[in-house]
Amino acid sequence: MLKRKIAAALAAVCVMAPVSSFASGAIPDHRGTSMEGIAIGTESVNSNVKSYFDLFKEYGDQYGVDPNLLASICQQESSGINWSHRDDGSEMPAWGIMQIEYSLENAFAQFGKETTGVEWTLEDRLDPEKSISFAAHLISEMLIHYDCDYLKMIQGYNFGQTVLDRIIAAKGDGWMSERANAKSYVQNWQYATYGDAQYVEHVLRYYKQYMVYSGAKVRVNGELVKFENQYPIIENDRTLIPIRGLLESLGAEVEWDHANYNAIVERDGVRVVLPIGSQTAYVNGNAVELDVPAELRNGRTMVPLRFITDNFGIDITWDQDTRTVNID
Repeated sequence: MLKRKIAAALAAVCVMAPVSSFASGAIPDHRGTSMEGIAIGTESVNSNVKSYFDLFKEYGDQYGVDPNLLASICQQESSGINWSHRDDGSEMPAWGIMQIEYSLENAFAQFGKETTGVEWTLEDRLDPEKSISFAAHLISEMLIHYDCDYLKMIQGYNFGQTVLDRIIAAKGDGWMSERANAKSYVQNWQYATYGDAQYVEHVLRYYKQYMVYSGAKVRVNGELVKFENQYPIIENDRTLIPIRGLLESLGAEVEWDHANYNAIVERDGVRVVLPIGSQTAYVNGNAVELDVPAELRNGRTMVPLRFITDNFGIDITWDQDTRTVNID
């Protein structure tokens, strides 16, 4: 990909039009394992799953996850039904519309405490909003771990990251062919099979562009940047970036002035003060206009990418196919 100056790269940052085939980027930021031969979007999600589209969109945008993928996983996991017990009355190990495993009890409780101030219980898995938000967070973490290889992430949602990592370590690029033998990679497993060896295919048959995917990724020197609580999004032809997540990865110091409701950033002799809700920022004391006001989303200060690049001298390239901002 050719190196381009900031203005040219930013001009290319636009809202991606809905696409219908994988070849043109059905999962826009996928990279890694080939999807050749996998049927995409041959079936549709049902009305139960569609009733949660607003939540898939909200938490997909927050955690940098394609909401259409959340819907597809929900369809495969539960058909949008809040399962907790089998027909015979026995308790299922995974509950809720996203089928959160009981083995994730501690992670689920901690996530609740970090996001709401209250530890969530296993029963909270039956709350669709809590289930979806945790699933989006979990998927976001796996996307970082697997460097945006969506096939690994999808299978990891079913097998668990630990088991899938063992398969990948043993078989490398041939990991998909080894999925049927997953049982041999699980310690003390007493059942005949483990997980769904065709989980990737089963999920992707439901994958369509039901909702607009607003997410974008950022790579610094080739490494994905992990953002806390809010990922970059594309709105009205602008890429909005959480300044702390990006600029701290570039060595900046970011502070929050609660008394004045300002975010303060210092890097390489440049000091920027960003009053929340104002379209005016101050760069080394000089007033500078933003395209849109700085705003708080999920506790993170969001500003247009153009403002960051213009005022901190950061060169970028934009990869439209993977919706990724690259900073070298």
